[in-house]
Amino acid sequence: MIKRGLRTLILTLAYPHRASYYDDWRHAFEAIPHFDCQVQNILNLRPKRLERRLRDFDAVILLHSCSSDTLDYLLPLAPALAARTHAKLFAFIGNEFNSPYVSMARRVAFLRDARADFAATQLLLEAGEFLYKAPGCRVVSIPHALNPLAFQPGPVSRNRRTDIGFKGFRYPPYLGDDDRNRMLQAVSDGARRINLKTDISEDQRLDREDWATFLGNCRATISTETGSWYLEPDDTLMREVHTYLRSKHSGPTLYSDGVLRRLARRLPNSVKSVLWQVLKRGPVKFEMFEDFNTGFEELNNRFFINRPRALVYSKAVSSRHFDAIGKTTCQILLEGRYNDILVPGQHYISVKPDFSNVDDAIRQSQDHSLTDAMTKATYDYVMAAHTHEHRAREIHSLLVSTP
Repeated sequence: MIKRGLRTLILTLAYPHRASYYDDWRHAFEAIPHFDCQVQNILNLRPKRLERRLRDFDAVILLHSCSSDTLDYLLPLAPALAARTHAKLFAFIGNEFNSPYVSMARRVAFLRDARADFAATQLLLEAGEFLYKAPGCRVVSIPHALNPLAFQPGPVSRNRRTDIGFKGFRYPPYLGDDDRNRMLQAVSDGARRINLKTDISEDQRLDREDWATFLGNCRATISTETGSWYLEPDDTLMREVHTYLRSKHSGPTLYSDGVLRRLARRLPNSVKSVLWQVLKRGPVKFEMFEDFNTGFEELNNRFFINRPRALVYSKAVSSRHFDAIGKTTCQILLEGRYNDILVPGQHYISVKPDFSNVDDAIRQSQDHSLTDAMTKATYDYVMAAHTHEHRAREIHSLLVSTP
């Protein structure tokens, strides 16, 4: 008799141009025999249909995409999920920082209303419990991991064309946290001083294949932990920030919670890119673009500088760190905890919080013997315990061991 895996419904929010790590998690569950998976896109899912489907499954897994940049499609499903009779609900939370556009309080309320059995945080457990702990819902820390099929070791350091590379976006000023932006500037300036070849862009994100190729061409890349030092389970601070940002808008403005934003999620990326360029230059403004252009110092001085930081460590390792590890690309990282997975000097070249050693860190990143040894050891370490398969097996154990 063939043993069948845990009957699992994976809920995702899929529309054109989503971050690649959402697919990494889905593929991890589909790849191992512990799960017998079916995938459902919640973009057009009606609650009644979901309620009927739940009868056929032992577990429901909500991927990060369901709650990362909108709750419009997830919140209406809470009553149907709460009505399930036996399936365990395992809910990942996406983008775990306070935002003007996605309410943390509503995320927390969803876990309660849907009767989630598990809330899976990418943060350290202390931060996850600070945000999500509720009766009947167990908080677990499930950080990002490596997809070794998509990110495989690249050539040795001396055979790579770019000394230091980065592709991504600047952190928005409303996070109250400028660490990554300052880190990018400090390393860029230092690399320029010694005439290194760099490819650093703060307004570009690549798809998974191009990102893997890019990393494989870089001797080193730059990053910090993801998240913000200001974290709260409600939206008190962010409501103040949002009110202030909206008071600065002049002229006709399209808001992020409006119909256009919902329609744009369904457009092909090529069409969406043209639309964004029109909104950036035209007479009608788009709220998120306008807010992003507000100076960090302006918001920091008004809202953050005199407020205490979160009571817990509120930053985390990200998928980008594991992508670089998979490509055996040296990482120059701002010193941090990285979920207590990555150790400075052992798994990455660290830059102190005051940037006092940035020039030395840059020089180390160009030492071929040092970086080749570091990246190989880090790759072996992650392959032994921190791939998506490891995480999926851990989640299976949690689901089957819970009454």
